[in-house]
Amino acid sequence: MSMAAFDFLKKPLLIESLESKTNSGAVIHNEIQWFSMGTEDVWMMNQSHDGANLPQNKWDRLAIVINKKSKTAQFFQLPSGPLEWSEDLIKQKISFKVSCFMCHSNGLRAIRPAGASFAEKMKAQVWNFKIKFYGRITEDPTYSETDPLAEFPFRHKAEFENDALNVKTCTMCHKESGFGARGTLTRQNSVAIKFMVDGGFMPPLGIPLLKSEKSKILKFTQGF
Repeated sequence: MSMAAFDFLKKPLLIESLESKTNSGAVIHNEIQWFSMGTEDVWMMNQSHDGANLPQNKWDRLAIVINKKSKTAQFFQLPSGPLEWSEDLIKQKISFKVSCFMCHSNGLRAIRPAGASFAEKMKAQVWNFKIKFYGRITEDPTYSETDPLAEFPFRHKAEFENDALNVKTCTMCHKESGFGARGTLTRQNSVAIKFMVDGGFMPPLGIPLLKSEKSKILKFTQGF
């Protein structure tokens, strides 16, 4: 890889999110940055629910730290600020504004831009290959859990929210261990499940869903 290409990968990527929308259906903008830190990769994101021109101090700042050796992830909600990482930021973490596990059952999600340029799509694709090859990632509870009385814990603990999706085609990969494991999907992942199936992102190309399985997934995401 040329130095110019490597420099391009080190710069933040600002996108309109294909899958994330506000409660009213408006566009959400994500600015994403990746840092390589030896055995750890740090992925930071600034997120705006009010347009790309929102002042930086109004964006939500998040970080996911992947330990490539232990295959664990640390999740942080941080005060607003630039996409610059330091260990001191861990001490500044604040309560989650949403439960991370709703979308992150296996560490990072793929980056899916809407309306991006060719170069931006290619950069997202390169980063997505990196994310894919982490394999099975579990959350590090030391860092992912906040105050148990917080409105939004990292993961909802109630039995209903933790009902597992038991669809044969899905559990080929969405399981806790074994070849291709990507983490069990639960009812609290319903929004992500619906987006991935309705958008044709899951199951992967060449693996069809049976009609009975589609019906079961629909009922599951509707709470039945």
